Amino acid sequence: MLGWMDWALFVLVVVGLALRAWFGMRALRRLAPERLEVMRPRLWLRAIASQWALVALLVSLWLARHRSFVGLGLAPRPSWGLGGIALGVAMAWLLLRSQLSQLGSRPETVEKLRRRLAPVKALMPSTRAQWPGFVALCVTAGVCEELLFRGFVTWLLAHLVGSFALVALAQAALFGLAHGYQGWRGVLLTGMVGAFMAALVWVSGSLWGAMLVHALMDLHAGQLALRAAELPVGAGRDAPA
Repeated sequence: MLGWMDWALFVLVVVGLALRAWFGMRALRRLAPERLEVMRPRLWLRAIASQWALVALLVSLWLARHRSFVGLGLAPRPSWGLGGIALGVAMAWLLLRSQLSQLGSRPETVEKLRRRLAPVKALMPSTRAQWPGFVALCVTAGVCEELLFRGFVTWLLAHLVGSFALVALAQAALFGLAHGYQGWRGVLLTGMVGAFMAALVWVSGSLWGAMLVHALMDLHAGQLALRAAELPVGAGRDAPA
Protein backbone atom coordinates (compact mmCIF):
# COMPACT_ATOMS: atom_id res chain seq x y z
CA MET A 1 0.00 0.00 0.00
CA LEU A 2 1.31 3.41 -0.96
CA GLY A 3 1.92 5.96 1.79
CA TRP A 4 2.76 9.64 1.90
CA MET A 5 6.47 8.88 2.13
CA ASP A 6 6.27 6.99 -1.17
CA TRP A 7 4.66 10.00 -2.83
CA ALA A 8 7.14 12.40 -1.24
CA LEU A 9 10.03 10.37 -2.61
CA PHE A 10 8.28 10.19 -5.99
CA VAL A 11 8.12 13.99 -6.14
CA LEU A 12 11.76 14.30 -5.09
CA VAL A 13 12.80 11.91 -7.87
CA VAL A 14 10.61 13.18 -10.68
CA VAL A 15 10.54 16.89 -9.87
CA GLY A 16 13.61 17.37 -7.68
CA LEU A 17 16.12 15.78 -10.04
CA ALA A 18 14.64 17.63 -13.02
CA LEU A 19 14.86 21.04 -11.30
CA ARG A 20 18.38 20.43 -10.00
CA ALA A 21 19.58 19.45 -13.47
CA TRP A 22 17.77 22.35 -15.19
CA PHE A 23 19.09 25.05 -12.86
CA GLY A 24 22.56 23.49 -12.85
CA MET A 25 22.76 23.41 -16.63
CA ARG A 26 21.44 26.96 -16.92
CA ALA A 27 24.17 28.14 -14.53
CA LEU A 28 26.87 26.36 -16.55
CA ARG A 29 25.72 27.86 -19.84
CA ARG A 30 26.04 31.37 -18.43
CA LEU A 31 29.67 30.94 -17.39
CA ALA A 32 32.71 32.16 -19.25
CA PRO A 33 34.79 29.29 -20.72
CA GLU A 34 37.55 29.49 -18.11
CA ARG A 35 35.02 29.55 -15.27
CA LEU A 36 33.09 26.69 -16.83
CA GLU A 37 36.10 24.40 -16.60
CA VAL A 38 36.18 24.95 -12.83
CA MET A 39 32.46 24.70 -12.16
CA ARG A 40 31.69 21.65 -14.34
CA PRO A 41 33.29 19.06 -11.99
CA ARG A 42 31.56 20.72 -9.04
CA LEU A 43 28.20 20.27 -10.74
CA TRP A 44 29.05 16.61 -11.33
CA LEU A 45 29.75 16.18 -7.62
CA ARG A 46 26.41 17.77 -6.73
CA ALA A 47 24.60 15.50 -9.17
CA ILE A 48 26.37 12.44 -7.75
CA ALA A 49 25.55 13.45 -4.17
CA SER A 50 21.88 14.17 -4.92
CA GLN A 51 21.29 10.87 -6.71
CA TRP A 52 22.96 8.77 -4.05
CA ALA A 53 21.03 10.71 -1.37
CA LEU A 54 17.76 9.73 -3.07
CA VAL A 55 18.90 6.12 -3.28
CA ALA A 56 19.73 6.21 0.45
CA LEU A 57 16.21 7.53 1.15
CA LEU A 58 14.75 4.77 -1.01
CA VAL A 59 16.71 2.04 0.77
CA SER A 60 15.78 3.50 4.16
CA LEU A 61 12.10 3.56 3.21
CA TRP A 62 12.21 -0.04 2.00
CA LEU A 63 13.90 -1.22 5.16
CA ALA A 64 11.51 0.73 7.40
CA ARG A 65 8.49 -0.77 5.61
CA HIS A 66 10.05 -4.26 5.51
CA ARG A 67 9.60 -4.45 1.76
CA SER A 68 11.38 -6.90 -0.49
CA PHE A 69 13.99 -5.45 -2.83
CA VAL A 70 12.79 -7.94 -5.41
CA GLY A 71 10.00 -5.47 -6.14
CA LEU A 72 12.58 -2.92 -7.23
CA GLY A 73 14.21 -5.35 -9.66
CA LEU A 74 17.38 -5.87 -7.64
CA ALA A 75 17.17 -9.65 -7.38
CA PRO A 76 19.69 -11.11 -9.84
CA ARG A 77 17.97 -13.50 -12.20
CA PRO A 78 20.41 -15.21 -14.60
CA SER A 79 18.61 -15.82 -17.86
CA TRP A 80 19.15 -16.16 -21.58
CA GLY A 81 17.86 -12.60 -21.90
CA LEU A 82 20.58 -11.29 -19.60
CA GLY A 83 23.20 -13.26 -21.50
CA GLY A 84 21.94 -11.82 -24.79
CA ILE A 85 22.17 -8.32 -23.38
CA ALA A 86 25.76 -8.92 -22.26
CA LEU A 87 26.71 -10.20 -25.74
CA GLY A 88 24.96 -7.30 -27.44
CA VAL A 89 26.70 -4.78 -25.18
CA ALA A 90 30.11 -6.28 -25.93
CA MET A 91 29.54 -6.20 -29.71
CA ALA A 92 28.12 -2.66 -29.63
CA TRP A 93 31.02 -1.45 -27.51
CA LEU A 94 33.59 -2.82 -29.97
CA LEU A 95 31.75 -1.17 -32.88
CA LEU A 96 31.52 2.17 -31.12
CA ARG A 97 35.19 2.08 -30.16
CA SER A 98 36.05 1.50 -33.81
CA GLN A 99 33.91 4.46 -34.87
CA LEU A 100 35.49 6.63 -32.18
CA SER A 101 39.00 5.92 -33.45
CA GLN A 102 38.01 7.02 -36.98
CA LEU A 103 36.60 10.43 -36.03
CA GLY A 104 39.78 12.31 -36.86
CA SER A 105 39.63 11.27 -40.52
CA ARG A 106 35.95 12.15 -41.00
CA PRO A 107 35.46 15.92 -40.62
CA GLU A 108 31.79 15.84 -41.60
CA THR A 109 31.14 13.31 -38.84
CA VAL A 110 32.99 15.42 -36.28
CA GLU A 111 30.99 18.55 -37.13
CA LYS A 112 27.73 16.62 -37.05
CA LEU A 113 28.72 15.18 -33.67
CA ARG A 114 29.48 18.66 -32.31
CA ARG A 115 26.05 19.92 -33.40
CA ARG A 116 24.36 16.92 -31.82
CA LEU A 117 26.17 17.39 -28.53
CA ALA A 118 25.64 21.17 -28.42
CA PRO A 119 22.68 21.06 -25.96
CA VAL A 120 24.81 19.19 -23.39
CA LYS A 121 28.26 20.50 -24.29
CA ALA A 122 28.56 22.45 -21.04
CA LEU A 123 28.04 19.24 -19.06
CA MET A 124 30.52 17.11 -21.00
CA PRO A 125 34.24 16.62 -20.22
CA SER A 126 36.62 18.74 -22.29
CA THR A 127 39.98 17.54 -20.90
CA ARG A 128 41.51 14.21 -19.91
CA ALA A 129 41.91 15.50 -16.35
CA GLN A 130 38.12 15.68 -16.04
CA TRP A 131 37.57 12.12 -17.20
CA PRO A 132 37.69 10.33 -13.78
CA GLY A 133 35.03 12.67 -12.42
CA PHE A 134 32.85 12.06 -15.47
CA VAL A 135 33.25 8.29 -15.08
CA ALA A 136 31.98 8.61 -11.50
CA LEU A 137 28.99 10.59 -12.80
CA CYS A 138 28.20 7.94 -15.44
CA VAL A 139 28.39 5.06 -12.97
CA THR A 140 26.16 7.01 -10.60
CA ALA A 141 23.63 7.70 -13.33
CA GLY A 142 23.63 4.07 -14.44
CA VAL A 143 23.02 2.70 -10.96
CA CYS A 144 20.92 5.43 -9.36
CA GLU A 145 18.71 6.51 -12.26
CA GLU A 146 17.84 2.93 -13.11
CA LEU A 147 17.04 2.15 -9.48
CA LEU A 148 14.99 5.32 -9.08
CA PHE A 149 13.11 5.30 -12.40
CA ARG A 150 13.01 1.72 -13.68
CA GLY A 151 12.89 0.47 -10.08
CA PHE A 152 11.01 2.79 -7.73
CA VAL A 153 8.96 4.91 -10.17
CA THR A 154 7.93 1.80 -12.10
CA TRP A 155 7.00 0.04 -8.84
CA LEU A 156 4.85 2.98 -7.74
CA LEU A 157 3.12 3.39 -11.09
CA ALA A 158 2.36 -0.33 -11.20
CA HIS A 159 0.14 0.19 -8.14
CA LEU A 160 -1.92 2.67 -10.15
CA VAL A 161 -1.89 1.15 -13.63
CA GLY A 162 -2.35 -2.54 -14.34
CA SER A 163 -0.79 -2.57 -17.80
CA PHE A 164 2.98 -3.07 -18.00
CA ALA A 165 3.08 -1.26 -21.35
CA LEU A 166 1.38 1.83 -19.90
CA VAL A 167 3.65 1.79 -16.85
CA ALA A 168 6.72 1.53 -19.09
CA LEU A 169 5.55 4.43 -21.25
CA ALA A 170 4.65 6.57 -18.24
CA GLN A 171 8.02 6.13 -16.54
CA ALA A 172 9.77 6.73 -19.86
CA ALA A 173 7.88 10.02 -20.26
CA LEU A 174 8.83 11.08 -16.74
CA PHE A 175 12.43 10.09 -17.38
CA GLY A 176 12.47 12.19 -20.54
CA LEU A 177 10.98 15.21 -18.76
CA ALA A 178 13.63 14.88 -16.03
CA HIS A 179 16.14 15.68 -18.79
CA GLY A 180 14.31 18.83 -19.87
CA TYR A 181 17.57 20.80 -19.67
CA GLN A 182 18.54 19.11 -22.96
CA GLY A 183 15.64 20.70 -24.85
CA TRP A 184 12.68 18.99 -26.46
CA ARG A 185 14.85 16.83 -28.70
CA GLY A 186 16.73 15.63 -25.62
CA VAL A 187 13.46 14.96 -23.80
CA LEU A 188 12.26 12.83 -26.70
CA LEU A 189 15.54 10.91 -27.02
CA THR A 190 15.91 10.24 -23.29
CA GLY A 191 12.27 9.22 -23.16
CA MET A 192 13.01 6.64 -25.84
CA VAL A 193 16.04 5.52 -23.82
CA GLY A 194 13.75 5.12 -20.78
CA ALA A 195 11.42 2.88 -22.78
CA PHE A 196 14.38 0.87 -24.08
CA MET A 197 15.72 0.40 -20.54
CA ALA A 198 12.29 -0.78 -19.39
CA ALA A 199 12.39 -3.38 -22.17
CA LEU A 200 15.85 -4.51 -21.00
CA VAL A 201 14.53 -4.92 -17.46
CA TRP A 202 11.58 -6.94 -18.75
CA VAL A 203 13.81 -9.18 -20.89
CA SER A 204 16.48 -9.75 -18.25
CA GLY A 205 14.21 -9.84 -15.19
CA SER A 206 16.29 -7.36 -13.17
CA LEU A 207 17.85 -3.89 -13.24
CA TRP A 208 21.45 -5.04 -13.51
CA GLY A 209 21.61 -5.23 -17.29
CA ALA A 210 19.94 -1.83 -17.68
CA MET A 211 22.35 -0.30 -15.16
CA LEU A 212 25.32 -1.54 -17.18
CA VAL A 213 23.93 -0.38 -20.52
CA HIS A 214 22.94 3.01 -19.10
CA ALA A 215 26.41 3.66 -17.67
CA LEU A 216 28.14 2.55 -20.88
CA MET A 217 25.89 4.76 -23.02
CA ASP A 218 26.76 7.81 -20.92
CA LEU A 219 30.46 6.92 -20.95
CA HIS A 220 30.43 6.62 -24.73
CA ALA A 221 28.73 10.01 -25.07
CA GLY A 222 31.42 11.49 -22.85
CA GLN A 223 34.17 9.88 -24.93
CA LEU A 224 32.67 11.32 -28.10
CA ALA A 225 32.45 14.78 -26.54
CA LEU A 226 36.04 14.58 -25.29
CA ARG A 227 37.31 13.43 -28.67
CA ALA A 228 35.39 16.21 -30.43
CA ALA A 229 36.84 18.76 -27.99
CA GLU A 230 40.38 17.53 -28.62
CA LEU A 231 40.11 17.71 -32.40
CA PRO A 232 40.62 21.18 -33.92
CA VAL A 233 37.80 22.63 -35.99
CA GLY A 234 38.11 21.28 -39.51
CA ALA A 235 40.26 18.36 -38.37
CA GLY A 236 40.83 15.70 -41.00
CA ARG A 237 39.66 17.78 -43.98
CA ASP A 238 42.77 16.85 -45.89
CA ALA A 239 42.75 13.23 -44.76
CA PRO A 240 41.08 10.47 -46.79
CA ALA A 241 37.60 9.60 -45.56
